[in-house]
Amino acid sequence: MKTSRRKALKMALQVAGGGVSALSLNAFAGSAALSEVVREPGPAVQKAGARSWPNLVGYWKLQGDCRDYSGHNNHGVNHGVNLDSGAFDGISAYVEVPSSASLRLGTGDFTLSAWVYTDKELNDVVGDVLDMYDPSSRRGVTLSVNSSAGGYQSHGTDRHVYFGIDNARVNDWQDCGRPSLTSNYVSNSLTVYQGKLYAAITGAKEEKDWCHVFRYDGKQMWTDCGRVGEGKTEGVGPLIVHNGNLYAVTSTLDWTRVKTGNYDAGRVYRYGGGTQWHDCGQPSSDNRTLMCAASYKGKLYVGGGPQTWAVYVQEGENQWKASKIFPKEGPQQCFPHAMSCYNGKLYVGFQCVYSFDGEQWTYAGLPVVGPGLQTHSLEVYQGKLCAGTWPEAKVAMYLGGEDWQEIGRLGEDGMEVNALVVYNGKLYGGSIPRAEVCRYDGTAQWTSLKRFYSPEGWHPALPYRATTELKQIKEWTRLTSLTIYDGKLFASIGSCTSSVLDAPADVRGKVYCMEAGTCASYDDDLGPGWKHLVAIRERGRLKLYVDGQLVANSSSFDPAEYDISTDQPLRIGFGQTDYFSGKISDVRIYSKALTDVEIQKLSSKRIA
Repeated sequence: MKTSRRKALKMALQVAGGGVSALSLNAFAGSAALSEVVREPGPAVQKAGARSWPNLVGYWKLQGDCRDYSGHNNHGVNHGVNLDSGAFDGISAYVEVPSSASLRLGTGDFTLSAWVYTDKELNDVVGDVLDMYDPSSRRGVTLSVNSSAGGYQSHGTDRHVYFGIDNARVNDWQDCGRPSLTSNYVSNSLTVYQGKLYAAITGAKEEKDWCHVFRYDGKQMWTDCGRVGEGKTEGVGPLIVHNGNLYAVTSTLDWTRVKTGNYDAGRVYRYGGGTQWHDCGQPSSDNRTLMCAASYKGKLYVGGGPQTWAVYVQEGENQWKASKIFPKEGPQQCFPHAMSCYNGKLYVGFQCVYSFDGEQWTYAGLPVVGPGLQTHSLEVYQGKLCAGTWPEAKVAMYLGGEDWQEIGRLGEDGMEVNALVVYNGKLYGGSIPRAEVCRYDGTAQWTSLKRFYSPEGWHPALPYRATTELKQIKEWTRLTSLTIYDGKLFASIGSCTSSVLDAPADVRGKVYCMEAGTCASYDDDLGPGWKHLVAIRERGRLKLYVDGQLVANSSSFDPAEYDISTDQPLRIGFGQTDYFSGKISDVRIYSKALTDVEIQKLSSKRIA
């Protein structure tokens, strides 16, 4: 077989829906089967589809093949998707559709439609449904399913839907107020639960004000959801949604006083609504600082120290046991600070990273090589696990095994990355000492967007210097947490030590938000099983529908400012967050905004 013909046949077989072997190529060579593989849907089929659904520019059934049934010949190339079942493995499988004139959506109205399926128990980020986005120009469209993960904690089990467009637009940061008037530390806790944003605080002037959780009610208004427990712990660290409930982990974060003060070990609580919190037990009798939490394979995990460096798993309503006790000395020491689920495993970090497959813990290397390394945040971006570190605010990307690759530093004098999140196509990070937000713009470049604490002429003291005094360290300010809510990126601020004795409650203790491009988010749990998603751009507004019902709108925008056409391919099941873990079927793109009646018609055709 000639080389050119062999390449054409390989592409044709991929379009038809599967992997290609030398045997299959030889079997098809020179046979009539070749014309069967590459033939297009007949003219009658194309015309019928065009009459039934005007403005349909792409239609991929993903049932046995990844052809385009719209009549525009936007056929997909399969990269490992099981097209017999429509299953995407969450690790490397996706369908790629080459760029074409019919898929250039420009400034006009359009509709994206797809059926998606997710399992009840999650062990990975759900991932991207559709992506036609150019990260270098910050232009395009994204549609993904994920959950909130504010800081140290992993993504919860709730499935939020995010739909965004961008054309390199960034709005100003808005002051969202102070959850607690008496605290200067919003902890690494921003979490979205049942359509509302929640934040926890650490430290306060009086003990009665410790350990409170607050619900955001818009503008600068916050509602106190009560004190979590009655123990002598200064605050709540992680908040996480696990199996349909909101959980809070109490802890004392103040690293300058935790070992010498009169504090209790941390506990776990489940939210009962209003100001009610139900005690779910104490993971460890001696650990006062429980830093991180994760939901993995249906179980709740928490990690921390400082007495015992360990990860604990809940085995009953109030029963906990150690899943892993880590060494406190040597190159593989780990005081768990950050957690994330990724590619079927649970990852935990500080200083090195370990992975857990449900049975065995495995050493996964050091994200960055250097003295004093600490790993403070984990997030999945473009299908790779990323880690934020101390003492130079470097971020590294996991390559597998024990290998990592550095991808740059946050800020010219950044020290510690406490939060990472993917928002509307881009990776964002927050750091200490200036409570700085940066955006990753590729090739190790991080663009500074905002310094929330940076007095004119201030030069923060550097870590690990003989001349650096504790009073100088207390000036450092953290960006503790990043998450997505109401289509916007929210950021929380805290002091360095978390104690109100060390720094005033000024910008420290507040929450802010901004919008990059424009985005609509469904902030409740999509739920497991088959769901129908419709994402619409109609004039100056984005809309999200779930199972035929309108569930979210974006803020208004000028349509002329959002030409989202790019040269990038359409990717089904992969994008700027992660490979999709689940099933996708009946994907459609229209060059118009569908009506409610048309949306109802699509969503009524339920997938078995």
